[in-house]
Amino acid sequence: MRAVVSSLQRGYRSAPCFFRGQLIESQDTPERLEAFITVVRDQGYELVDAPTASEQLLLEVHDRDYLAFLREGPELWREIAPDAQSLMPNIYPSRHFPARVPQHILGKAGYYLGDMVTPLTAQTWDAVLGSASSAAHATHLVLEGERVAYSLCRPSGHHAHADMAQGFCYLNNAAVAATVARGRHDRVAILDVDVHHGNGSQHIFYGRDDVLFCSLHSEPDLTFPFFAGHADETGVGAGRGYNLNLPLKIGTGNEGYLRALDIALDRIRRFDPGLLVVSLGLDAHESDRLGSLKVTTEGFAEIARRLAALGLPTVLIQEGGYTVADLATSLTAVLSIFEETL
Repeated sequence: MRAVVSSLQRGYRSAPCFFRGQLIESQDTPERLEAFITVVRDQGYELVDAPTASEQLLLEVHDRDYLAFLREGPELWREIAPDAQSLMPNIYPSRHFPARVPQHILGKAGYYLGDMVTPLTAQTWDAVLGSASSAAHATHLVLEGERVAYSLCRPSGHHAHADMAQGFCYLNNAAVAATVARGRHDRVAILDVDVHHGNGSQHIFYGRDDVLFCSLHSEPDLTFPFFAGHADETGVGAGRGYNLNLPLKIGTGNEGYLRALDIALDRIRRFDPGLLVVSLGLDAHESDRLGSLKVTTEGFAEIARRLAALGLPTVLIQEGGYTVADLATSLTAVLSIFEETL
């Protein structure tokens, strides 16, 4: 198995963010990425540096003005607030009127940054570009004949919409991978096993029938991102029936999770994709500080076993997982199962 990471990702530290009413250091730390890299090296997998993804590829997923905001926003903000550590919104679009993109940089921040745990700094663009590049290159490896490849994406991506950052996510790495795969395959499936709903991935493909999106996640009424992830969200237009949400009760353990997983796997088999993208969140683990689904390490191994049994070319895209001390056991379990199938 080969694993992919971009040098642009290494060392990136997010600015402090607001979480549960307090200004704290972000839980999306550089130590997370180093933990993933350690697992890869300890298991003897080849670690590949990703070439930088093209602007053309990013524009197939994301809005042009949004990409410009991510690149240029910090510098525009420093012209107004030279001592500011980061750019964060202090106002958001009202749900009572259609939102327009303001000219002022703070207005743009409210329009393009969907919460207060996703600050923008001068270092953010390179890190998220590197993360998306890792996803793209891992997909190319699979298209070139690898059975499975692992992309060490950090920052994560599945909360990123076409034109909005959210939940530590700025560019949607799974959507980038699916877009690369669509260059070869008529149908691509995304399976999101992160504890949080992949609302950005859903938004990007919600009206399409060429990319099936399936998500297992903690019940959205009680869990971030709160406003998406319900079972009745099935797609619109051509995409109706190609979006499958399987929300799970808080406290669901291995047995309930695996029952839901089998429903998703059955839908994927019927869709018959040429390639599977897995948004591999590890925060459903029982030890994770942001998790709520109580899946054990053995549960993650069984998840991987059932995914591998699909027999599909597979790209594993790293999403959440924030308890650094316990990441290694979960990730090792998943990668070891896939390695056995090669």
